[in-house]
Amino acid sequence: MAALRRFGLAVLVITIEGCALFGADSQRAQMAPLPEIEQTLARTTAEIAAQDRWPEQRWWTAFGNATLNGLVETALAANPNLKVAEARLRQAETLADFEAADLYPTIDANVSFTAQRFSADSVQAKLAGQHFRHLLINPLVLRYHLDFWGRDQASLQSAVDRSLAASAELADARLLLATAVAGAYFDLLAAAEKWQLAEHIVVDLQALFRLEQSRRAAGLIGEAPLWQAERNLHAAKQAAAGLRAEQELRRNQLAALAGQGADWGMRIALDASVVPQVLALPADLPLRLLARRPDLHAARLQANAAAEDIHVAKTAFYPDVNLLAFTGFHSVSLVDIALQGSSLAYAVGPSIEFPIFEGGRLRAQLGYREAAYDLAVQRYNAGLLHAVQDVADALSRWHELAAKADEQQQALAAAEAQNRLSDSLIRNGLHDNGKLVLARIEANRERLLLAGLAAEQRKNAVSLIKALGGGYQAAVESAPQP
Repeated sequence: MAALRRFGLAVLVITIEGCALFGADSQRAQMAPLPEIEQTLARTTAEIAAQDRWPEQRWWTAFGNATLNGLVETALAANPNLKVAEARLRQAETLADFEAADLYPTIDANVSFTAQRFSADSVQAKLAGQHFRHLLINPLVLRYHLDFWGRDQASLQSAVDRSLAASAELADARLLLATAVAGAYFDLLAAAEKWQLAEHIVVDLQALFRLEQSRRAAGLIGEAPLWQAERNLHAAKQAAAGLRAEQELRRNQLAALAGQGADWGMRIALDASVVPQVLALPADLPLRLLARRPDLHAARLQANAAAEDIHVAKTAFYPDVNLLAFTGFHSVSLVDIALQGSSLAYAVGPSIEFPIFEGGRLRAQLGYREAAYDLAVQRYNAGLLHAVQDVADALSRWHELAAKADEQQQALAAAEAQNRLSDSLIRNGLHDNGKLVLARIEANRERLLLAGLAAEQRKNAVSLIKALGGGYQAAVESAPQP
């Protein structure tokens, strides 16, 4: 009993003084709050119409384009990089199950047989020259770790947090893939539309070149206007060829994102009659930022896991207690073990390990875990700043493109009015065909610029969706405590 009291006193002293074993505590990194963004958002809420629910889980359907819906769904189902993220999630979930097993006792069985002869010259004089056969049959062996300091629970929580982080990272990978598909598809639509306009410009420039040739042949103009018309024609053909190549490149990109071959991309249908809609902004931008950014959520969970790892490292300074028990049959006779109860053996009791001298290993391990926690927190803080910048940049770009699109609409209206006037003058014999062709070319050039701006507006909407985390939703946890 005196030995047990001394043992209990030793455990109590180590528990009370345990903090001194860790060395002086250094200041741990802190989770940063959401940076101020109210002034940035004030202009947005005043100038742009908002809606309450946005973005949804399947946000790409809001653009109202069936081809885009099919492309995104195919990519989410077949992209090999996304399957890598899914495999990482399964690994993390399995690791959490592995750590959970430490909370429960383990029961197993073992059988061993040993044949041995002691040397006749052995120091074991009593057994010198003797033969032995030793049979052990233990059908029940119990092991249970007594988690006095919460090590197993902390290890399990760390594994669960990393599993949840892997799930958030998978959601982030899905978001990145879907936004890449949407951006590439909008580029493809714009390239197709601009290519058609470029072809119209080429036709008009060919007509203008032929007109200049006829004027030159009649001696009405010199060589310079003819050469200028020819240069303009070749430049337009180069632009048309570039837009044709861009369509092929975008189709190849979409095929790769969808996990398909290049030929699959050539079969992507473009419905020019379905114009993707431009989305409205969400009404509560700052509130959605923390809850709907899967990368931020994953970074926060990684910090939670790192905080639990610090707890695990601290428990290594305390005594480790395991409960061991077995029952079975032990005998040197193969016959007696089955026929005689005297072969019965059993044992039960604790196994206690005291960390006395580890050469600094435990302190180094604790320091490593604390540094890993600081790293995880700072990664979260950096990600938060980057997320705010993403939103602010997308909003600034939103304003810029809206202003440019409005001005371009007016420029196109003026060009179309000029085109109508030239057509009217020609019908009344007050204009030549060259003026009409030039007016038509200018109108098509304005349409080409407008098509590019419309595509940029849709891609900017996708960028804002990405900045806000798409349709991802997760509860915002409290900051982890190391």
